[in-house]
Amino acid sequence: MFILFRKYIYLEKKERSILIQTFFWLIYASILARMVPLRWFNQLLGEFNKEIVVELDLDKLKTIQLAMKNMRRWKRRLPWKVKCFEEAITLKKVLEKQDILSTLFLGVDKNECKELIAHAWLKAGKQIVAGDKGVDKFVVVGFYS
Repeated sequence: MFILFRKYIYLEKKERSILIQTFFWLIYASILARMVPLRWFNQLLGEFNKEIVVELDLDKLKTIQLAMKNMRRWKRRLPWKVKCFEEAITLKKVLEKQDILSTLFLGVDKNECKELIAHAWLKAGKQIVAGDKGVDKFVVVGFYS
C-alpha cells in the first residue's frame, strides 16, 4: 500500500489529476450503467447520432495516452470487472474535462449461440480510446458526441 502511495506522490500534476478524475468517473459510470436505464442518463453522454471528427495535436494525444494508462491502472486494482460501456463513459468524461472531443459508439452483434451481444467504444479523432477489441464485427446502432 505504501508503494502505491509513493508512486502517486511522484506522478506529474496532470497525470495525478487525470488519475483522480478517472477513479470518480469510473465509480459514477459503474453505478449508472448497472442500475439506471440509458434513457435516463443519455443526455449526459452528449448529442445522439452526431459524430465529431477532430484533428488531434501531439499534446492531446499525450493526454489521451495518460487517460488510457490511468484507466488500465484502475481496472487492475478495482474489485469488480469494468465493462466496456463504463470504460467508454469514464474516458469520455475525463477527456471532456481536458477539452478533447470524442464520440461514444454503441454496437451490437450475435455470438455463436445467436444471442445478441452489445459493445461500446470511444473514438477521439481517428484513434480508438476505449473498447478497441473486436470493434470491426459490431454494427453501430448509435453514437453520442
